[in-house]
Parts: sequence; C-alpha cells; structure tokens
Amino acid sequence: MRRPGLHRPFANPTPESVRAFIDAIPLYRDDMVHDVTFWTDDRLRAKRDELLRRQLGWCAEASAFYRKHFADAGVDVGDVRSLDDLARLPVTTKADLMGDPAAFRLRFESPTVYDTTYVTAYTTGTTAGSPTPYEYTSHDYLAGFVAARRSGKVLYQVPGDLYYSTFPLSPLPHVASMASMKSSSYGIAFLHGFAGTPHPEFPIHRTTSDLLDDIEQYQPQTVAGIGSFLRRLFARAVSEGRDLSSIRLVLNSGESFNETMRAKVKDQLRSCGAEEVFVTATYGFTEGGMTWSPCREGGPLHACAPDQAVLEVIDEETHQPLPDGEIGLVALTHLNRRGMPLVRYLLGDRAAMTHDRCPSCGRGGESLVVAVGSAHVTRTKELLKVKGTLINPAIIHDVVMSERGILEYQVVVDREDPDDELSSDVLRLLVAVEEGDAGRGVDLEELGRRVHSATEVRPVIELIADAAQIYDPSSQFKAQRFVDRRVIS
Repeated sequence: MRRPGLHRPFANPTPESVRAFIDAIPLYRDDMVHDVTFWTDDRLRAKRDELLRRQLGWCAEASAFYRKHFADAGVDVGDVRSLDDLARLPVTTKADLMGDPAAFRLRFESPTVYDTTYVTAYTTGTTAGSPTPYEYTSHDYLAGFVAARRSGKVLYQVPGDLYYSTFPLSPLPHVASMASMKSSSYGIAFLHGFAGTPHPEFPIHRTTSDLLDDIEQYQPQTVAGIGSFLRRLFARAVSEGRDLSSIRLVLNSGESFNETMRAKVKDQLRSCGAEEVFVTATYGFTEGGMTWSPCREGGPLHACAPDQAVLEVIDEETHQPLPDGEIGLVALTHLNRRGMPLVRYLLGDRAAMTHDRCPSCGRGGESLVVAVGSAHVTRTKELLKVKGTLINPAIIHDVVMSERGILEYQVVVDREDPDDELSSDVLRLLVAVEEGDAGRGVDLEELGRRVHSATEVRPVIELIADAAQIYDPSSQFKAQRFVDRRVIS
C-alpha cells in the first residue's frame, strides 16, 4: 500500500530518523535481524571471515581457473583465515575473465538445484571481440534479491512505489534486466520505458515524449537512467510544462552528479511540480550483482550486502591494501557465490574507501567516499596524458558540469596535425548549451580558464549547436565523454 506521507529522511539523515523510517515499514523492520549492515563491527567481521573461508574452499574445489591461479602463486587457500589475509592472494584481471570465462564457472561433483545457471548477463568484450558471459546460478540470483532489498532500504524506497526505468533496452542480456525482479523483492512495482536504439524489424523502442507521457500517466516515485539522458529528459519536461510531481528519487548511472548538477535537476523537477527529491547514484557492475548506495546526497556509497562481497582499495603496483582515504584500484572478492565467484578481481576503477560506521545512518561495512572532484569512482582507462600532463577526466567533468547552462560535452584529444605523430597535442572541448537564458549565460572563456586551472592544459572550446552530435540517446547506450584520436605508433 502506498504511503505518500511517509517521511524519507534523505535530506539530513540521522541513525534515529533512519531507524524510524525502517520501523515504519514492516518489510524493512522484519529484515533487521538479518541485515548485517547494522550488526556490530566484530559480529560482521566474524561472519565475513567465515564466509570467505567457505568461498575459497568452493573455489579450490570447483573452479578450474582458481585452482591453477592459486597454485601458480604458491598459495594454499587453507592458510587464508580472514579478510586480513586477502592481500596474500593474487589479483584477478578482466583479461583473465575475458580470456576463458568458462574456467571461472564452479563445477561441483554433486551440484544442487541451486547451482543451475539461472541468468546469463554480459560484460566486457572477450579477446575474440564478443561480450563476456557472466553466469548467475539460482543461489546467486536469490542473493541478488536480498542485496536489492537492502539497497532499497538505504535509498528510502517504499513498498507500493513505482520504479520507472529510462535505461536503453540493450540488444544483449544486461544485469539491468534483473531490475524488475529485484524491485519486486522489496515491494516496488517496475515499469521499463523501452528507450534505446530502434530495431527496424521489431519496432518496440519508444521516444522521449513517450517516456514523459508514461511518467505523467503512471506517476512513479523513482526514475532511473543514464545521467546525461535524465538531464535532457527533465529539460524537455520543463519546456513542455510536464507534470513530474510524483518523483521522489532520481537514480542516475554512467556519470557522477556534482552539487551543481543535482541542483539543476532539482530546479527542473521543481518546475514540474516535484519537491524534496533525492537525486543520487549508486555503484554497480555486472560481476557484482548488487549495488553500493548512499543514504544521503554526496555521501559515501555503502556496501548494501557486505555478507556477499567485499571491496578493497589497493596499491596499483604492490596490490597491498591502502589506508582509508587513499585512492587506488578497486578489487572485488565474492563471499557467497556459486556461479562465477571472483577473488581480488580488478574492476578497472579507482576509488577511496572508509571503514568507519556511517554517522548519518549507522551502517557498517566498507563505504566508497568521494575521491576525485565529485566522483566516488573513476575508470583507470580514462586517465589521459596531454602535452606531458596526466589528466583525470573526472576533474574536467566536475568543472564543466558545474556550469548550469551546459547540456552536453565531450573532450577530444587530437594532434594539431593528425598525420604527424610528433605534432603537439590539442585538447578540444565540445560543448552544447541549453536553450534560452541558461545557455546564453554560459561564459566559454571563463570555462576555458577554469579547465586550464584544474588540468594545466588549455582547451580549445567548440560550441556545438545540436547536443545529439555529442550524445544521441536514441542510438547510444551512454555518452562517450572522452575520445583520444591521436596516432598511436
């Protein structure tokens, strides 16, 4: 039953207000005895150590990859007794998974019905160029529902709400395809807008106007999608005078939202009748099957299921754990997976972490904190060297999207003479601005100065009339923010 008057304390949460919210919802309240994020640190740690020992035993018994991987490293998993011992294990890379996905699949001599493959999602391309399959058993699939319920609790979603997805309908099975069942696990109805690249033979995909029609008609409390698309969707809603008053939670994916961007989205939604909206993002990936979610805007991303996986932040060279607050590589270790468990798996991301209990909601387990600009996580492959200077694109993103009138942008690194490898680098910043006063108020010279100050590289700024030339939601899953066109010898 929908309870529109229930207070969702995302604006200024305290452990007391969060607990009051949980106690008001029987589904969440009754789950508290099992929700390990509220256990004491010692009790949680003991449980995770126990699960790690069992998981490594499963890997040694039934994983062709890890039997060889551990043997090659001279590691006896029987000596790994706790999370403190993880650093003794070798890392696993994406190249390992891409090279032979089937070797990661647990093959037990006496499998149970819960070891049957239930869902196959696809992640990074293989060495042969095709996407990498990642299998979830029935055991793992059910675990995902528990993790989803805990995430819904963190994000103050209420049973009886409606979750509306604007994510593109992918041509390949994607982990997002599990969202409908996951939302049902905590009493949330789910509706997909079927955005995405049209397939001419089967015209199922729908337009931006169709999505806005849905939101007006069905009045969802949660709207989720790629951040770039959401900003343009809401800008269009403002120009058309749409009613978006039902929205309470906006979940963006694919890029970080800094304070300026969140304020802009809130202004857009307020113009469409939506007050007190929680605008935020979660951290997730195909191999995880769960999310790390914030209890407040700009706050740490909490482990919603620390009894299913552990994240480490490790040194890029030594692979040893780094102190809280230091930026390093993010490594994932599953604690309770029967399909394709991963141990110290490098996700291709950089982040910083805290193990302190959250003062806002009282949850324990590791949390990811803001590391660069406004971003909790940045991709390792996105680091660029331009004119001898190493640039983190997250910094450019933070500077550019602090300008309220900018609708889309793209950074292109090129040679002044594309045919000459020795030619000097040039950093081009393509910018599309909003229509009306907001766009006319963008000072491109000042923007160039701020980018230069943040990166020590002066950009050449180009104003693009049509934002679709930078990012076309009808034909691209997400915006490609950084393009390196330099000749590589």
